Amino acid sequence: MKKALLSIFACFIGFSSFAQQTTHNWDFDGANRQYIQYVPSIYDGSESVPLVIVLHGLGDNMTNMSQVGFRQVADTANFIVVTPEALIDQMFTGSTAWNSGAGVAGFSLNADVDDVGFLNALIDTISDHYNIDQSRIFATGFSMGAFMSNRLACELSHRIASIASVAGTIGGTLTCAPEQDVPVCHFHGTSDTQVGYGIAGGGVQDNSFGNNVVDWISFWNSNNGCGNVTLEGQFPNSANDGFTVDYVEYAGCDNNARTVHYKVHGANHVWLGPSNDVFYTTEIWKFFLGLSPTNLVPAGITENTIATIGIYPNPTSAVLRIENTEAKILNVSVFNTTGQLVKEFSSASNAIDVSNLETGIYQIMVATEKGLFSNTFIKE
Repeated sequence: MKKALLSIFACFIGFSSFAQQTTHNWDFDGANRQYIQYVPSIYDGSESVPLVIVLHGLGDNMTNMSQVGFRQVADTANFIVVTPEALIDQMFTGSTAWNSGAGVAGFSLNADVDDVGFLNALIDTISDHYNIDQSRIFATGFSMGAFMSNRLACELSHRIASIASVAGTIGGTLTCAPEQDVPVCHFHGTSDTQVGYGIAGGGVQDNSFGNNVVDWISFWNSNNGCGNVTLEGQFPNSANDGFTVDYVEYAGCDNNARTVHYKVHGANHVWLGPSNDVFYTTEIWKFFLGLSPTNLVPAGITENTIATIGIYPNPTSAVLRIENTEAKILNVSVFNTTGQLVKEFSSASNAIDVSNLETGIYQIMVATEKGLFSNTFIKE
């Protein structure tokens, strides 16, 4: 679970001189604990704002992890970011390690460190100094930091509103028993050689530190009382980076919880950035906001070159208008979230009647003389 963040984050080193990034430390449970805090320039304390906790991987540090892009999102979204640092594991590795529940043969790193208590106290500390919305405290992390994010969802579900984990699931030494439902999101490469995805099949466990991804999904779906898949598809393969990204979302859960998974075919142990088909950081923030992707190619549809087309009004209760494609529209197809064709318009105009569709999320595919276009709309 060594760090494997991509070098693309070098482009994020600069930030507004009016914003405040500061390093803090204090004694907790007999140890000196550190964290980096970022307060965007638009924060003025007049209204409560979200708090995002960002956790690094094994052997990594808070400085490196603070560069994955959350402060740039915070500059416009107005939330506070804290990036804490784990203590060095003296017994086995000599590297920074969270007591995350990730382990092998019943052994885990820094097992005597109260990291849950530390992060809980960190939330209190930030809340004492800033106007934090206690209903919007989020946690995310990479690798061992992702395992730690899951541990927070397991043990601090009364404080953590939702989590997003990247390349780390629920630790094998952890008994996870959340007090309530937790919206969760997970990103994982199918070719991850450090924290295995679990694609071998036949019950083979290739994530030696904890759950395979399918087990992670099963656990959280059960905990959250989720139903069937409600949104599924693939992101447009526009980056030519050797990866393709599948998306699946389970909703219909208790208390509006969700279970969401980004399956990245061909990716190893990495955090994808803005030059890829998906930028994990922005996708995570959208998930924390309760949003779903709007540019998915429906499951079962083969994508070649599909561009996004403008549609309005969205949501709509009756007529959906298609912005001018500068080409004659040949055909319009509407698919539900499982990829089934539910309505088709031949020789279509720029306005289609969807009033007889059931309320829900749909994908529109518009065939023109210049190519194929797509977008997602909501039928009220």
